[in-house]
Amino acid sequence: MTDQQEQKLPLWSKDYIIENLPSWIYSDNPEPKSIPECKAKISAIEYTLKDIDLQIQVRELELKTGSSRHSTSFEFDRWKTQALRAKQTHTYLLNAYTYWLLLNEKEENSKEQSVNARLNRVIEILVDEPEDFVPQMLKLIAA
Repeated sequence: MTDQQEQKLPLWSKDYIIENLPSWIYSDNPEPKSIPECKAKISAIEYTLKDIDLQIQVRELELKTGSSRHSTSFEFDRWKTQALRAKQTHTYLLNAYTYWLLLNEKEENSKEQSVNARLNRVIEILVDEPEDFVPQMLKLIAA
C-alpha cells in the first residue's frame, strides 16, 4: 500500500487547514461545529498543556528528592519524552482550533456588523417617518 492510500482524508474544510501542521490533526479530529464548541476545546487543551507541564515538574522534583516513581533516570527520561510528545500533539491541536476560531469569529463579527447596520437603518426610517416609509422598509427586508 502506498503512502497516499494509507493517508486518511481530512475531516476539516480546506479553508481551515494550516499546511505546516501534520495532516493527522485534521483527519483524526473533527472540525468544530460552532464557535462555543471551539472555545471549549481550546480551553480544555490549554488546561491539558498546563497539566502536562505540572506533571513534568512534579516528577522532576520527585527524582531530585529521591521519592521518584521511576527507578532510573533513563526511565524518567523515557516518560518525559512521552509527556513532551503529548504536549506537542496538544499544541498542534491548539494551533488548529485557534486558527479555526479566528477565521470564524471574523466571519461572525462581519455578520453582526451587517445586522447592526440594517437595524440602525430601520431605526432611522422609523424616526424620520419618510413618505416612502413602506417601500424603504420592504427594500430593507428584501436585502
